[in-house]
Amino acid sequence: MAYFAPYIDASGLHLPTYEERLEELTGAYRSIFGIESELSASVPDYQLLSVFAKALDDVSALVLQAYNSRNPAYATGQALDLLLPQYGIIREAGETDASVRARIRHSLAGRSSGSVDALLAAVKAARGVRDAVVYINETDSTDSIGIPAHSIAVVTRSGGANAVAQAIYDKKAPGVGAWGSHSGIAVDADGREYTVAFTRFTEKRIFLHLYIRVVDGGNQETIQNAVLPAVTEYLDSLSLAAPLNVPQLYGVAYAADPAIAKTFVVTDIQVTRSGVSGVIRDLVPCAWNEKISAAPGTGIAIHFV
Repeated sequence: MAYFAPYIDASGLHLPTYEERLEELTGAYRSIFGIESELSASVPDYQLLSVFAKALDDVSALVLQAYNSRNPAYATGQALDLLLPQYGIIREAGETDASVRARIRHSLAGRSSGSVDALLAAVKAARGVRDAVVYINETDSTDSIGIPAHSIAVVTRSGGANAVAQAIYDKKAPGVGAWGSHSGIAVDADGREYTVAFTRFTEKRIFLHLYIRVVDGGNQETIQNAVLPAVTEYLDSLSLAAPLNVPQLYGVAYAADPAIAKTFVVTDIQVTRSGVSGVIRDLVPCAWNEKISAAPGTGIAIHFV
């Protein structure tokens, strides 16, 4: 494709490639110094044009990053934080980008009222809440979890008790009870106070062991520095009550840094639990009020074999 000037239209940002820039520069060079000018890869002038094309391509990469930083699906770090006020949320201390994006999605769902999605979105948007899940019992008797008839159970990860209670009170349908092991105070428009129940999550601690063989001149430290944070963030991003699909961690490890993915082989991934015999290699179950997370300190270990 021929070179074109960068532009933005309804479909997004359009930038020429490095090859297109280099072709444009070599064409301009020949129009100045003659069509017969020698511009093979070994010629210094061609190498200089390549440097110019690479510099322009680096600028394009920065422009693309700045453009994408306006979209919460692609923005990271501080750029993502700058977008949060329009969704009515703030990043909590230690919260990952993946967790923030999930709360943005739920915030968008919360623009309505009177639905489970809206209630869940409101709770997740409450100050300090990292994650939440809502269970409903629409039957006339207590369900298997223990939720009374015609009631809801909200499980939260962090968040102030009164903030959670207010979110539940504001969004739950009239006449529906709120059940749980904790409670907070909600206030109505007239200043009357109500006790609203909910449940705090319980951590399900696991020990995760990745066995890795280095190949093709790979470096153990480089591999560990890429894989360990990626796996840690993946575990942190698991929702409440979500099981851990252990085989998916193979993909997480290889995707941690595509540039080094060919320099190692993940030979095995095992999950163990303190006080529980056996090794899990397939699915780690999670109860309705639990969150799977790595045990502190040595919860995630990489073993080079």
